[in-house]
Amino acid sequence: MAGDERSAVILFRDQDRGDSYSKLLQESHAAVETIPVLDHRYLLAAADIADIIHRHSHDTNYSAIIFTSQNAVKALAGAAAEWQSQPDTSMEQADRAAEWRRFLALPIFVVGKATAAACSAHLFDHSAAGDIRGDQCGQAAVLLPEIIRFCRQQRQRLANKPQLLFFCGDQRRDTLPDGIAGSHEADLRQIISYTTAGRQVRAVTDELADAMGRIATRSGRISLVWMVVFSPSGARVIVPALRALERKGLVCPERIQSSGAAVYRLAAIGKTTASELVTLGIDCRQVTQASEPSEHG
Repeated sequence: MAGDERSAVILFRDQDRGDSYSKLLQESHAAVETIPVLDHRYLLAAADIADIIHRHSHDTNYSAIIFTSQNAVKALAGAAAEWQSQPDTSMEQADRAAEWRRFLALPIFVVGKATAAACSAHLFDHSAAGDIRGDQCGQAAVLLPEIIRFCRQQRQRLANKPQLLFFCGDQRRDTLPDGIAGSHEADLRQIISYTTAGRQVRAVTDELADAMGRIATRSGRISLVWMVVFSPSGARVIVPALRALERKGLVCPERIQSSGAAVYRLAAIGKTTASELVTLGIDCRQVTQASEPSEHG
């Protein structure tokens, strides 16, 4: 995504997740704005953590933990903090802390640097180094062979199938569950840790119009605004918002320039997001797909 002093960027994601992108893009663009387009609701509670720890200590003895998103990490960390702080006659607080540390000593497989960073920040508070693997894997399909190799080694060592724990969202893809099941090397328990829903299109439309106004006021004449889309779910909110602003004459696609309207181009983080934009009616020539799902793509 080439930049110059006359281009701006709007990141459609949560502010706290967009920081690494913002910092890099501010070096080469006149302005960077962030607009959240999804709402997340965390589902895990203290009782879920108590059940997981009990299973790990007495019955299942998990071999590894898997995360494919930062939200799953945050959901687990929040529920664990609640569990550790609650009075519990069945386990002393110090014992709970020790059991939690033992659980986190398991290998943790993640997709990408951002999820790895979330583990370090929310599970270990930057004070201890966990056994985090997969931070160089930008996609679940790239991480899958590493998990299967680990499971094969564990199975040989344990003489039975390792048990994996996958914390995921309600819209998770089937790449890891299907791949692990197909390998016959491990059993996978999936725990839906959060739900995702698109924000109201009208609210996003209003915030997008406000962002365009701030860009124009702060940066003067802008030749191009990059609209960066991070997920198919986000795309389903963003496209109607853009269409609404197009009808008002506030924005127009790069290939159909209109006098007085801000010219935009879409950047999709990942192949699935790019495909969803096209499915929603965006001209494929209007979409630039990141070569990898990161701020360097």
